[in-house]
Amino acid sequence: MAPQPEAAGAVAAPGRGKPHAVVVVYPLQGHVIPVTHLALRLAASGFAVTFVSTEAVHDQTARALGVDDPAGYDVFAAARARAAASSPGGGPEELDVAYELVSDGLPVGFDRSLHHDQFMGSLLHAMPEHVERLLRRVVADDRPAATFLVADTFFVWPATLARKLGIPYVSFWTEPALIFNLYYHMDLLTQNGHFRCNGPY
Repeated sequence: MAPQPEAAGAVAAPGRGKPHAVVVVYPLQGHVIPVTHLALRLAASGFAVTFVSTEAVHDQTARALGVDDPAGYDVFAAARARAAASSPGGGPEELDVAYELVSDGLPVGFDRSLHHDQFMGSLLHAMPEHVERLLRRVVADDRPAATFLVADTFFVWPATLARKLGIPYVSFWTEPALIFNLYYHMDLLTQNGHFRCNGPY
């Protein structure tokens, strides 16, 4: 069983005094990997990072890796150990990444691929409340260090949440630039018959 919402952060709280990035990953595999790399780069650059994933993604990842106890698995443990081993003093705080889980609003065993609309609805309506609860905890614990929110652009609610809590927000695009360009010019693609056209492809 995966950790309970907002309870998986067995790792020590991020270091005080450092700029603190709360990084929220969109729970689809193609989005998880770029956000994980971003979190590691921020930590390697001296930021304290709180990486926020969903219980379902955590459970799926742990099982795919053959982890016997998904509840106790920390995806950043190996990266932290490597950083500590390669640091001049061998100090354990070279990579300051806390790992937190939230619910996406659905049970871990729920088949999200077979119920796509329900899953998307849950990401839109249920997940923000769980992220807000976690943010209120880590922002309150982190003052006076500067905290900011980094979230996948595919979420539609982080800007509103960041404004509500009075913290800066960074939207992180996880897909290739070509895909961004296609989305941006969807109106032109439609006008020129390249999208939503009835002719042969």
